Amino acid sequence: MDAAERVIVCGVDGSPAGQRALQWAIDEASRGNGRVLAVTAWSWDGVEGLAAPTTPSDALARARTLLDTAVDKALEGVENAPAVERICERGLPSEALCNAAAGADLMVLGSHGHGAVHEKLVGSTSERAIHHAPCPVVIVPDPRHVERNIKRAKARQPTREHPVQIV
Repeated sequence: MDAAERVIVCGVDGSPAGQRALQWAIDEASRGNGRVLAVTAWSWDGVEGLAAPTTPSDALARARTLLDTAVDKALEGVENAPAVERICERGLPSEALCNAAAGADLMVLGSHGHGAVHEKLVGSTSERAIHHAPCPVVIVPDPRHVERNIKRAKARQPTREHPVQIV
């Protein structure tokens, strides 16, 4: 009897943390009978700027290019790669992710680690997704901050003058 297919939803935003999360999701799906739903959210607010999309179709095209580039890069050299479905949805990233996760087994997101002030002012896609996801959520740390975070965690560990003995 074949095991049921596992569905893993992954947020893709073009960041190093998002790329690492996508690679993790692909690796996880490769271990078993899994497939990945790679999700990119996009928006267009009608404001034209120097680097901003000038039309909704331009915004969608940029999102598709970002998604295709990230997925193609993550699949490079992966043997027995799982199926990866590419989803571009207009709207807030947390809503697009939770919509895609209906019926999924797992959601994987990259953490940007912007800091407390940024999170309070702008909000956190990861935090909103955690609270509204219909499945377990894995947060993969930003590769640029891993070493710093390990040092901080070690510095916070209590030091013991005497080893603890269990009798």
